[in-house]
Amino acid sequence: MGTVDPVARRRRSWPQRLLITFNCVLIALCLTAASALGYSYYRFGNIPRVNLGGLLAEEPAGRPKNYLLVGSDSREFVQGAEDRASFGDTSDAGGVADTIILVRIDPQTETASMISFPRDLIVTIAGTGKKNRINTAIAGGPSQLVETIQLNFNLPVHHYIQVDFQGFRELVDAIGGVELYLENPVRDRDQNGNNVSGLDIAQTGCVTLDGDVALSYVRSRHFEELVDGSWQGDLTADLGRIERQQRFITTAARQAMAKGLTNPAALADLLGVAERNVAIDDQLDPTDLLKLGQRFRSLEPGTLTPLKLPTEPASFGGVENNVVVVDQSQADEILDVFRGVVSGQDVVAPSSVNTRVLNGSGRTGEANAARADLAAVGFNAADAADAGTQLSRTTVRYGEGQRAKAELLASYLEVPPTLEEDPEIQTVDVVVVTGLDYAGVRATPRPAEAAPPPPIDPGPALEAEPELEAAAPTC
Repeated sequence: MGTVDPVARRRRSWPQRLLITFNCVLIALCLTAASALGYSYYRFGNIPRVNLGGLLAEEPAGRPKNYLLVGSDSREFVQGAEDRASFGDTSDAGGVADTIILVRIDPQTETASMISFPRDLIVTIAGTGKKNRINTAIAGGPSQLVETIQLNFNLPVHHYIQVDFQGFRELVDAIGGVELYLENPVRDRDQNGNNVSGLDIAQTGCVTLDGDVALSYVRSRHFEELVDGSWQGDLTADLGRIERQQRFITTAARQAMAKGLTNPAALADLLGVAERNVAIDDQLDPTDLLKLGQRFRSLEPGTLTPLKLPTEPASFGGVENNVVVVDQSQADEILDVFRGVVSGQDVVAPSSVNTRVLNGSGRTGEANAARADLAAVGFNAADAADAGTQLSRTTVRYGEGQRAKAELLASYLEVPPTLEEDPEIQTVDVVVVTGLDYAGVRATPRPAEAAPPPPIDPGPALEAEPELEAAAPTC
């Protein structure tokens, strides 16, 4: 096995980042499987929980949510020369996040979008007021990382899942391997003839990869195929590797779902992997995961859209071009997907609406009750007070440019309110003044407002990762 450049070992390649993605996808399926059988609620309770101190945004069931998937840099599992060559030894481990991915899942349209934050992205670290690489934010705990993302990108985070490298081989073996179609024999060879990843598969057709072989397949950086008696390298480099990884993730996740929900032994193994390799936020509910899993059971290739965060090179610590910063001129259009804003439409998420509630009916405690009800469905209800006057009809007043937010909040009120623009509103987006007709807050918006948005057209600014080839055979 060839030597590994220490710099390359510290800087994660796309295959290693996608290992974490694969882990996170399968972990989500493990948790979904955990809610499928009664006894599994006990096992679900054994998975370590993370308390994020009220930082998580709230959305009612059935609405789109953002899941923050974090791959830790822990290498405590490393054993032997092969693991050290691939991941470094335990002394390389530090208090950083190896991979930070935000996945937005929309149960209504049964689609998901994914964006990765580069390790070397320079941001303001929450609680410090100082600039640093985003992957260092985890040093202050998951709460600091979540708050850093909210601070720099104005993105709501609804749930948190953290996993390390160790789970990959265990996950593959727990589902009995992954059956993948290989048109030709494949191997890994660098320019010196070294097989760095260990990939060497002579079989073709539907081939079942166990944990070790799957690890070598997804890690291959010098992928070659034997075509008409000649070994041909993949000239697309990272793009080809990403396509292979996406196909592997989709295939493995689909097979895990099928086996995990119907085979008690496989379910137990999956839960064991989750218990050993995962931490989740304390608000993640198994019932919600089961419903989510049922919607996404097919996991077709077009279900998940990977998007790129626009960045540009920058200098940090006196070293030229050693980090990246966000290209603000293009970033908002992409990040709006995760904020709940649809291009060309004024669509917002409840978590982005800052609200004040005033009691205009005179009924005792109504403002506080309405504030609590709005908070329960995801709105940021700042405070409650008396309006000082009585209204017959509930009114939603909104600041300049905040019409879309007012309309969203109005759709959650049982009785449609009056909408009024008020340029004097400055500290919040919307002020709700309850009237004599006020009848409470709905758990979900009225159907006319809750219709799923049209499919997002990425356009030139929404730079998606290459799509999988539709003609690729499956097993």
